[in-house]
Amino acid sequence: MRLAAFWLTKRGDFRHQRPKLVVLSSVPNGLGLTGLRATFARLAAERLGSPPEAAAPKAAAPAGSAPAAVSVAEGCIERRVPVSFVRQRVMKRLKETQNTVAQLSTFQEVDMTAALKLRAKYKDMFLKLHGSQLGLLSLIAKATCLAIAEVPGVNAIIDDGTKETVSRDYVDISIPIPSPRGIIACTLKDAQSMTIRDLEHEIAALSDRAARDELSVADLSTSTFGIVDTGIAGSMLGTGIINYPQSASMGTNSVKRRPTVVDGKIEARPIMYTALNYDHRLIDGREAVTFLCSVRDKLEDPSRMLLDL
Repeated sequence: MRLAAFWLTKRGDFRHQRPKLVVLSSVPNGLGLTGLRATFARLAAERLGSPPEAAAPKAAAPAGSAPAAVSVAEGCIERRVPVSFVRQRVMKRLKETQNTVAQLSTFQEVDMTAALKLRAKYKDMFLKLHGSQLGLLSLIAKATCLAIAEVPGVNAIIDDGTKETVSRDYVDISIPIPSPRGIIACTLKDAQSMTIRDLEHEIAALSDRAARDELSVADLSTSTFGIVDTGIAGSMLGTGIINYPQSASMGTNSVKRRPTVVDGKIEARPIMYTALNYDHRLIDGREAVTFLCSVRDKLEDPSRMLLDL
């Protein structure tokens, strides 16, 4: 047997009460922490006049413990794990978006032959001169900014509170950045004024901070347009969900060699499928298709980005 004690107060504001020390003199040695909690809960219920269930909430499972397994049938086990705080926030944001926007998607295929040749030709020189890798993401981001200049509606938003359309003369693009926590959407501020070199430097800086888990609030700030890449996981074609209050986001997928008709002949070309997910309340189908075709044309012929075509 052992002694155990705890402080107990009456119902109400405990800061203005004189607590009473309750001593238990008959607690078995084998009684663990859970048993002590149950005993204390029972005495608290007797003291405060409330049922034990209300006085003693169920003890949380120790951190890192395996989820409780429940047999629902012979050979069938179910395990329940609490939803994390971050996942709860994601779930809430997704439902808010789904309940607010009239989301629609349009698709386009892009022949990446010219973009890949450009990268292969200049990547070593680019690295030597500018100190950063030449990747496809900077080309996609640049093509996106130029296409937004042609179709500014995809960069606008609806202010549901004032029932107004808000147009912007700047482009803050969220891009996927790998980190130890997974893919994180980081923001390129004023991307419309950046060159491909500037974009690569900023992407490299974001990747470095993400790898060291040192991203700032500014790095994760609200964007006006989003680029979502599921190609890193091998996706062929898919739709995303708008990060409200954005009005549109573009999804990119994996680049695969696929049969394509070129000058009347079938050739194997590196093809990437793209998708524009947009709020149909603000953006019409014609605008969405025009925007995505503009991105396609610039990636299929990168020289267009030098000539503003």
